[in-house]
Parts: sequence; C-alpha cells; structure tokens
Amino acid sequence: MKTTQTVALVVMTLALVMWAPQASATSLEDIREERREAREEYKENRKNLFEQFKERMSSKTAEIKNYMSVGITIAGAKVTAKTDTTLTIEKDGKTYTVNFDSKTQLRRRFWGKSTLDEFSVGNIVNVIGRWTDDTHTAINARLVRNISIQKRFGVFFGEVKSILGTGWVMSTKSENRADQTVTVSSETKFENRRGETMTQAEVQVGHKVRVRGLWDRTLNTVTEVTNVKDFSLPQVPEATVTATVTVTPTP
Repeated sequence: MKTTQTVALVVMTLALVMWAPQASATSLEDIREERREAREEYKENRKNLFEQFKERMSSKTAEIKNYMSVGITIAGAKVTAKTDTTLTIEKDGKTYTVNFDSKTQLRRRFWGKSTLDEFSVGNIVNVIGRWTDDTHTAINARLVRNISIQKRFGVFFGEVKSILGTGWVMSTKSENRADQTVTVSSETKFENRRGETMTQAEVQVGHKVRVRGLWDRTLNTVTEVTNVKDFSLPQVPEATVTATVTVTPTP
C-alpha cells in the first residue's frame, strides 16, 4: 500500500474514533430528553383525562345532591344582566333573579373557583339554590357554575412560534388545541432542561417548552403561568472534527 493511502486510512480511522463518541453522546442525550419529555407529557395527559372524568362525574353527582338537598336547579340559563350581588338569567322564555351571599360558590366549567368579575352577559350558567318565595322568580344561590368560562390549570408542551412582550405564541402537541398565547409574569419560574434557572429573554423561536398555567379553552390562552421549562437549553454542541495531516513522500 502506498504511503499516501496508508496515511489517509489512518486519518479516516482517527477521525471516526474521535467523532463517534461525541455523536453518540449527542444523539443519546437527545433521545433521553425526548423520552423524558414524552413520559412527562404522557403522565400529564393521563392526569388531565382523569381530572376531566372526575369533573364530569362530580358535575352530575353535585347537581343531583344539591337538587335533592337545596331544592331547585336551573341548567343552561343565559345571563342577561349582572350587578355586584345579583345575576339576571333567562331560561325557556322566563326571567329569574339570582341572589348571591357569602355562602354562594362560583365555579368555572371545569369546576375551578371563579369570581363574579369573570361573568359576562351572554354566558351560560347552571344555578342551584332555593326560591325566595312562592312566585318562583328569584333564587338564593348556593352554587353557580359558569359553563362559558372554560378554564383549568394544566401542563402544555409545544414549540415557540413567535415572541411577544408578555410571553409568546406556541404550538401544542395536542391536535385538539390551536396555537396558544402564553402570558408570563414576574412570578413565573424559568428553567432549562437540566433544571437550572434561566430568564424569559432566553426563550427563543423554535424552542421546545413546557408551560404550567391556566388554560382558557375559548380564548386559546395560557395565563397565571407558574413554571416554564425550556428543553432546547442549554444547546447541545454539534460534533466537529478537525484534522491536519502533513505527508512527506518516501524517496
């Protein structure tokens, strides 16, 4: 074998030996991270499905129990007006006044706690309470569930598509959800895939992120974000090989 061919073969072998461990380490790290992310998403999705099942069961159980114990349930009524202490609702052509007091519970569609500030004219509500008198036109409410406020806390995985001043727009892995507008605050904790603290400014377009916050199904937003994990940081360095060979021909 000629000297130049021998040197070339040695250089190629050394290059493969030098590059292989780096390439393997890089790909293994990516595979491990993808598996961790997939496992976490699976667990969170399973948890969300279980919570939704409980919500449906709790909804029917609560309404039946309250109907039996409290007295009256008006389901699927439309809010036509509101004050600081009352709602005016309409169902089947009839109008009712719903009175609130310190014992009245306000809930969202997914049974999260709500406030009267979240209620708007046009919302659909279920009301459980007692009639104030025999005219059956006013109710002292014990539970008002606003079906139109479709919010719940959850965990969402996706890719950042654009950066906003207060957060970003991200795609989601679930085919059932549109792009979500994420709003963060000074209370939001940011961390990279190693669990190390980072800043909001480090989140960039194309990064894969996990967001914990309050999801609004109607508005496609995630607010009250408590935690953001950026799986794209720190970046995995690309494997590079640099070899310089000087060949001196044999006389």
